[in-house]
Formats: sequence, C-alpha cells, structure tokens
Amino acid sequence: MPDKPLKPHEIATDQALGADAVLGFIGHVETPWTTRAACPKQGSMEGPECTVIVAPPWDQALHGVENFAYLELYLWFHLARRDLLVIDPSHGGGPRGVFALRSPVRPNPIAVSTVRLLARQGNRLIVRGLEAVSGTPLIDIKPGRCPQSI
Repeated sequence: MPDKPLKPHEIATDQALGADAVLGFIGHVETPWTTRAACPKQGSMEGPECTVIVAPPWDQALHGVENFAYLELYLWFHLARRDLLVIDPSHGGGPRGVFALRSPVRPNPIAVSTVRLLARQGNRLIVRGLEAVSGTPLIDIKPGRCPQSI
C-alpha cells in the first residue's frame, strides 16, 4: 500500500480497518488529470470542465439536479494511501494527524468536492471545480451551497 517512504516525523500503521460497512460506487468522474501529481490540490470554479458519469440505474436519481447551481460530490480517492496516521504535508506547517488535514491520505479516503453544475446531458453532469484523478469512483451526489470563495 505505501507508495513512497515515510518522511521524518510521519507515522504509519499496518493495522487494517474492520469491514463493517459497504459502499457501492454509482459512477465515476472524467477529468484532464491522469495522475495524483497532476491533480490540483483544491478545485477552482474557473478550472476546466469535467464530467461526472452516473451509471444506470442510479442515473434516474438525477431527476431535478439541474435546478441546482452547485453540487457536492462524494468521491472515493482510490489511489490514496490509507495507512498514514501522521503526515508531514508538502505545504508546510509540520507534521499533523490526518484528521487535522484535508489530505486524501486517510483511513477511508472519502472526499467531498463542491462543484458548479454547468449542464446535465442525460447521465452526464458537466461541472467545474473538481479536484480528482480521471476514473475516480463516485459515491454520492447532494445539492450544494455556493462556496464561500465565490
């Protein structure tokens, strides 16, 4: 699971999580980014258009979604490391526990990304503001609020 060596002051665990929950993916996202290194750290509402693809039969649940300007996408960051407890983030500030960071590196790599909905085309949502590698699994969609930065 580790994708690179630990930095000084970082702590990892080899203890596996219990399997007491089940998630099913309802689709995936398509973005310009094919690697984690290329992916932006935070999405920009001025960023490139991206596509959210909702698989059948879940695409029927999109009815009415076009009435919202913003959506919250719940994603499974499948490429993220899951064993780190303490991280020394590249943006500085010194080592911190994963629960004190927005890093995708966490025991359950669930990400919430607020995006601006540009259009719905059947089972496809065209959005801006996404921050995920192309192919990232989609867990859920909820109507969103206007982000504070806009």
